Amino acid sequence: MGASSIFLDKILREAAKKNARSVYLTVSSYPVLRVENSLTPLEEEGVLDQKKINSVIESFLNREEWEKLKKEKELITVKNIFGDCNFRVNIFYQRGFPSVSFHYISPKIKDLKDLDLPSNFTKLIEYNSGLLIITGPNNSGKTSTIANIIREINQNRKKYIVSLENLVERQFVNEKSIINQREVGRDVKSYEEGLLNCLEEDVDLVYVGEMREEFDSAVPFLLELAAGNCLVIMEMDAEYSVRAIEKILSALQKSRSREGASYFLADVLIGVLAQKLIPNKEKEFSLATELLLVNNPVKSLIRENNIYQLNNVIQNYMTEGMISMEKSIRDLVDKDLVDPAEARKWNFDLDLN
Repeated sequence: MGASSIFLDKILREAAKKNARSVYLTVSSYPVLRVENSLTPLEEEGVLDQKKINSVIESFLNREEWEKLKKEKELITVKNIFGDCNFRVNIFYQRGFPSVSFHYISPKIKDLKDLDLPSNFTKLIEYNSGLLIITGPNNSGKTSTIANIIREINQNRKKYIVSLENLVERQFVNEKSIINQREVGRDVKSYEEGLLNCLEEDVDLVYVGEMREEFDSAVPFLLELAAGNCLVIMEMDAEYSVRAIEKILSALQKSRSREGASYFLADVLIGVLAQKLIPNKEKEFSLATELLLVNNPVKSLIRENNIYQLNNVIQNYMTEGMISMEKSIRDLVDKDLVDPAEARKWNFDLDLN
């Protein structure tokens, strides 16, 4: 093991010891750990220079990845560093210098019932077709929720499952279900090609990881798949249900009329779960959720393109299992899990009276 590998091993083991969820290596800075949502510099390791960081990067990248980094100046990958710990690694350049972040991927996948999700949410994964959206900002636990969904189905139902992911962070072993995990760029050229392949197969469930560059072109095929005999679970980066629906309609309207796009989405959408992870009093995180269930009023509003009225529907149909993000965060405060001052940072209009 070279000096750079020994240095990286030491840093990441220190991160594991302190239960850090991220590690940052930046030129002219100490190595930094994110512990309990605070940044902790490792001053004893000294200030990093460009040579040191380049040497660390070279220690764990293969030749193909190194060539891609030199060409594109950015690389996101998943690496097994110790032999039993996976990290999502983001390498990029700022001010002409390399920076690296390591985000720990926990191998533990909880039971779905232990995630504190809205009680009616689990009914949505029993559908045989339709579109279920899991959305939220970065680091909101979306990927973990979807991993738990797949685990639940894999353990209890006989389904043929295909995942299309930019990076395969968690690998599944077939139990009752058959799971094929396809990494975009390695196992299939694009999300669009992967979705077209699924349209030709007899697939029961397709999980589509967060799309960026291909979002507009892939969405029509994704909805076409959901309109058949297939449940599609789509991961998105949108803070609330309304914004997620707006983004999909905007993509659809590039190939369909406004009315056609609205009717198509209203026919296939079955629900939207929006997530946030709120720092709690135990110096961990509590999950806040917004759940939109698609009933007749929701379908009508989507068809009429009155998207912003969906928030009123969530408020008016809480007895059916819907919940607003505001209500979810307020419940965390009422349960004495989250400090009111912290809660207001995540929802400025929060009424705690």
